[in-house]
Amino acid sequence: MRAVYNMRTKHRSALRDAFARLARARDGLAAVEFAFIAPILILMFFGVIEGSAAYSVNRKVLLSANTLADLVTQETQIMKDDLDDLFVGMKDVIGARDAEAEFSVTSVYLDKATNDVKVHWSRNSAGAAPYAAGSIYPGHVDAALLNDTSSLIIAESDYDYASPISQKVIGAMTMRKTAVRWPRLSARVQFCMSAGNCTS
Repeated sequence: MRAVYNMRTKHRSALRDAFARLARARDGLAAVEFAFIAPILILMFFGVIEGSAAYSVNRKVLLSANTLADLVTQETQIMKDDLDDLFVGMKDVIGARDAEAEFSVTSVYLDKATNDVKVHWSRNSAGAAPYAAGSIYPGHVDAALLNDTSSLIIAESDYDYASPISQKVIGAMTMRKTAVRWPRLSARVQFCMSAGNCTS
């Protein structure tokens, strides 16, 4: 009986010693902790980089819309070729010469008979008229900003942003910004396809 008791005591003592050695062991602890923390830190690192890059591009898209509206409103009339050159320049503002960026400029006025905001003319970077002349402008414009003779220039910038990392995870994000300005030198900025061929 005493031999069995001594054997149990010996096994307990050996088990206690083994647990004590395990508790004191620190050789692989740092590696295990790093294995748990590293994925979170890496995810946060790339998230901060991606977030700051997307924010920077978003600010550039807004800047391109504001710049486009400002430049058009400084004219009494704008030629098709000059507007096309502005669209190319706006790609440089965003830094997206080879990327999917679209721009449009629309002149709107108030139709007093119906109290609707209607399209005077519109032009986009694809060379088309996104809104038909005389149609009701589908975007939001406060009619109180217009009277019988005034107009507004609306510049829109659309850019499909996709970095190598975000494209794999969430795909491209469409960034759309709009800028609205009053013409500075005349009641309406006229659009001219060529010299003498302008809107009225």
